[in-house]
Amino acid sequence: MNPSRPLGVLAALPEELGDLLATMRAESGVATRTLGQRDYHAGTVHGVPCVVTLARIGKVAAAATASALMHAFDVEALVFTGVAGGVGPAVRVGDIVVGETLLQHDMNAEPLFPRFEIPLLGRARFDADRALSAALADACERFVAEEGAALAGRFQTGHLPRVHRGLVISGDQFVASAQAVGALRAALPDALAVEMEGAAIAQLCHEYGVPCAVVRTISDTADEHASTSFTSFLTDIAGTYSTGVLRRFLAAYAAAAR
Repeated sequence: MNPSRPLGVLAALPEELGDLLATMRAESGVATRTLGQRDYHAGTVHGVPCVVTLARIGKVAAAATASALMHAFDVEALVFTGVAGGVGPAVRVGDIVVGETLLQHDMNAEPLFPRFEIPLLGRARFDADRALSAALADACERFVAEEGAALAGRFQTGHLPRVHRGLVISGDQFVASAQAVGALRAALPDALAVEMEGAAIAQLCHEYGVPCAVVRTISDTADEHASTSFTSFLTDIAGTYSTGVLRRFLAAYAAAAR
């Protein structure tokens, strides 16, 4: 880790950043720069120099934002935080998924290339950085151990949150039907969660050699109830998860950089 280069932290929606910006303002102050209709906030938070921004929703928006973080701010690595729909049969609302591998489920250039494969890159799956992902997973486990029971009661899930690690899939669509979830499970049986940004960022980071990690809190199960569950979870719980996970992750990141 190079303490002279900042860490890029991004989410699609403001609620998914939790109290990160407020903490940065209190800790160091914030220098804001606007590029491409996005505000990039630079400062120190939990002891780590960071550039924090909103990617907005979708793969193009996420890739454009990640590119700016790399080229305009020279970030050392990227961490994406947010919510997602649960796809894996053991993944439930309130659980957390750390994306070890990411794939674009709506990429299909058949018959020229195999389904899901990114043309000219010769691969469909992109690995997140092992060390960053392990640190994120550790932060998630500590968060769940310390606050999971309270969260389960607050959101009335009926179970303690669990942390999963594995495949996260991305596409430019909000998956909200049992039929769509079934199709994803059939095509990608090891998928744990579905969202709209992570795999685009992972592809870009692969191409530029920048480490990345993705953490997703499960807001819904991507079925007919997804829109209602997503909205209520985003408003009530998402910020609490991001705040708790990022605080633990960044504190460990700062300690490792010393």
